Amino acid sequence: MFKSSLIPLCFSWILMLITVSGSGNSSYPESRSLYSPEDKILIAAHRGIHSKFPENSIPAIEECIKMGIDIVEIDIRETKDKVPVLMHDSSLFRTTGSHKKISELEFTDLKNYPLLFDEDKTEHLIPSLEQVLQVAEKRIILNLDYKQDDLEAFKRAYSLITKFDMEKQVIITLNNLELIPELYSLNPDIRIMPVAFSWWKINMATSYDFLDIIQLYHRPYSNYRIHKLEEKEIDIWVNALQKYDRLEKSGRNGFEKLIYIKKADIIQTDYPEELLVFLREKGLHD
Repeated sequence: MFKSSLIPLCFSWILMLITVSGSGNSSYPESRSLYSPEDKILIAAHRGIHSKFPENSIPAIEECIKMGIDIVEIDIRETKDKVPVLMHDSSLFRTTGSHKKISELEFTDLKNYPLLFDEDKTEHLIPSLEQVLQVAEKRIILNLDYKQDDLEAFKRAYSLITKFDMEKQVIITLNNLELIPELYSLNPDIRIMPVAFSWWKINMATSYDFLDIIQLYHRPYSNYRIHKLEEKEIDIWVNALQKYDRLEKSGRNGFEKLIYIKKADIIQTDYPEELLVFLREKGLHD
């Protein structure tokens, strides 16, 4: 487990954040004040390195490995013949230019729909989960974000994960918290990460003693909540996606603002290269 100790946020820090957040050039208090010297933040690349390669593609994952990114987040859907593949949208239009849906096609059909990059066709094809598991084995952690809360689909994925002995290298993102007990019973060695953006979901997720990771919304939390997560030794996954990525890309200290308001163990971003440089400068990544 990748754990860093959680230190409560002071109310005065939150007030100061509100005061300074309007300016991109504002100087921040030392962000390491939330972190002890041994703390590290892991980086999760959203759909791989898609600044150079098509999202959710094997080369986008290979680039993560080459750069030393810790985790790659990939989106999973199933074809008509129930093969789990990497695809975020139900339609192929944005990623291949075709109006077909992934659920309408058999896996062997996908060779006819090469992935786009910068609106141009590439030689890269939509990969299966099985292909990606083989690429990632002993090289990088995979975060599987299933786009359908289908228990039977999860079972097929679990079977592949077990086949390649990848239980310790996979994190399953779960939006439907009702499925937690059933997924755990399938294979207790595979980490389940519930998405818990509300208090009742956080309470529900933390009621399971076997869970050790949770995805939270990027906002400050009360001392009570932070203490509860600390006591249970639960890793906190936070997304820089959209708001904080946009701030960072526009030169307005997005990553600094994020780690200032939130003690994170893992940050998911569309800009993993930039986040890696930032965290290394802060002493928060190897």
